[in-house]
Amino acid sequence: MRKCGHRVIVSLLLLFLVGCTQSEAIDLDALMADFFEAAEDAEIAASIQQLLDAQPDVATVAEMLRKGRRYPTAESGWVVEELLGLDDRTRPFHVYIPTGYDAEVQHPVLFDLHGGVSTAPFPAEEMFNRRTLWQEEADQRGWILIVPHGDRFATWFTAIGSANLHAQLDFVKRRYNVDENRVFISGFSDGASGALWQGYHEPTPWAGFLAFHGHPVVGGFGPYQTYPRNLLNRSIRATTGEYDVLYPPSDVQPFYSLFTQIGVNLEWVVYPVGHETSFLVDELPFSIEFLTSTVRAPLRREVIWETADLEIGRCDWLRIDAIDAIGNDVPFPDANVVDDSRGIVFGVALDYRLNDGFRVAGIEPGTLARTIGVKNDDRILTVDGSPVISMEDIAFLMQGKRPGDWVEVTVERGGDEIALAGEIPPVDFIFSRDLITGSIRAIADGNEITISVSQVSRFTLFLSSEQFDLSQPIRVLVNGTLVHDETVQPELEFMLAQAAQDNDRTQVYEAKIEIQVPAI
Repeated sequence: MRKCGHRVIVSLLLLFLVGCTQSEAIDLDALMADFFEAAEDAEIAASIQQLLDAQPDVATVAEMLRKGRRYPTAESGWVVEELLGLDDRTRPFHVYIPTGYDAEVQHPVLFDLHGGVSTAPFPAEEMFNRRTLWQEEADQRGWILIVPHGDRFATWFTAIGSANLHAQLDFVKRRYNVDENRVFISGFSDGASGALWQGYHEPTPWAGFLAFHGHPVVGGFGPYQTYPRNLLNRSIRATTGEYDVLYPPSDVQPFYSLFTQIGVNLEWVVYPVGHETSFLVDELPFSIEFLTSTVRAPLRREVIWETADLEIGRCDWLRIDAIDAIGNDVPFPDANVVDDSRGIVFGVALDYRLNDGFRVAGIEPGTLARTIGVKNDDRILTVDGSPVISMEDIAFLMQGKRPGDWVEVTVERGGDEIALAGEIPPVDFIFSRDLITGSIRAIADGNEITISVSQVSRFTLFLSSEQFDLSQPIRVLVNGTLVHDETVQPELEFMLAQAAQDNDRTQVYEAKIEIQVPAI
């Protein structure tokens, strides 16, 4: 009887343990489903806390993050969605689900950015014609298309406009099965410059860029200093019109030549057309080849990044956390363009508005306009007392001026007339360097990471078990000095927080290393 009773107790205990294990697995599935569903900050924080309280195995959660959410079936065709921007304005964007969309298959994504972005906000109907550009190819190749709206309050060259694009991508990733390593931006004119802007400043989610008849300088407009070397992280195909009077080949050639010289994976073609889109008939096969052959490497062996602003301090698995002159530097020669032929440039782009004349729609860093405090949406009234009607008037009034000359400008802003004045800054590089630059280059070879830095005092490395063996020590050398040589423990909270931010099954990081650069 004792033996029989013992067997009964053991059997019941086993059944209890099996039941507990099954319950925990079901709970983890439910918790991960809540995590994938969470979109708002408060919801994300709550779902992460629930997972932390459950104390699941980090490796198991990482596997579930890489597997991702389940997607519902979806009808093909166009839908118009809306999102609230950083400026509390709601803007539409158009999403096309291709014929034959399969929720079990990962689909590439192509953004198409329009030109003339400095206009007033406009209704969704005004973008209907834009939809036809890529739709046939999308159906044939299973591409998801996204056509955003930009306007003078959210150009492609601002933090607001960029945040809109990233929020739209996140929105689509949550609803449709996206191939995260084949997400592209194409654009014409301002849209092309906007694609380059993403390459300069926020390339992490993108596989590559199609820049049709844009300008690399316009791509550098906005709140951040621009570094051509950042384009080394992605591939670009660009076009220019031989007879383009807005962005002639002679103007863009110095930039594309520089990009090629420093090693950017760039294809640049000049077509015998003006600033218009007829060339796309001939260009389409080459663009399709670019889009079908280019694949992002989410865990790249080498990452290089330069910035003066920590808001855009990250590229892929590398993030700059502090920029300081601490003396422990290696040379990073500035990749920049000097263009004396431009003479003195006032530094604004103007947009004509019916019954309101020309308004400022973009400001070039390092120019007089930025120095004296011209702002977007200003109407320039006079330069040194002479009236201004158009861009040609400004160019004429700047002729003969030299660096250091004092210039007085009046603008109309919000109904008030405001006087601005200042000295013309030195003509040096096209891309300004008013703020201290932090530069970093990281090369991963097995479990050893070799880092070169200049004016970076702190940075973080994101570690994936698909790139590094986390059971073995990770060696990190910074400017020749060994700063880390030990194993790194996976961190569930970090992994979940970063996964919620990236929403990318191919960039799941179980651990991180925070490095304080030794000062000299």
